Amino acid sequence: MSSRVLLGVACLVAGIALAAWSLAAGQLLLALVGFALIFTFIYLAIEAMGKAGKPQEPLKKAASPAWSMKDTPAGGNDSGGAL
Repeated sequence: MSSRVLLGVACLVAGIALAAWSLAAGQLLLALVGFALIFTFIYLAIEAMGKAGKPQEPLKKAASPAWSMKDTPAGGNDSGGAL
């Protein structure tokens, strides 16, 4: 696991524990810190999902495309009409 994953899991666990304990004890400031840790986990998770959807290497162009729009009409015949 990467360090960002471990940081995200630690933020989630600490945030839930801190928010639950401080809300039960009536300490609003610590509850806000707990919610900030939970939102940090959500940010890290969304950022990781965004990176996972992108390819690692750039896509390569084909050496010879199968169909060039400049050279051949879409129908494939020279009459230009329906088949």
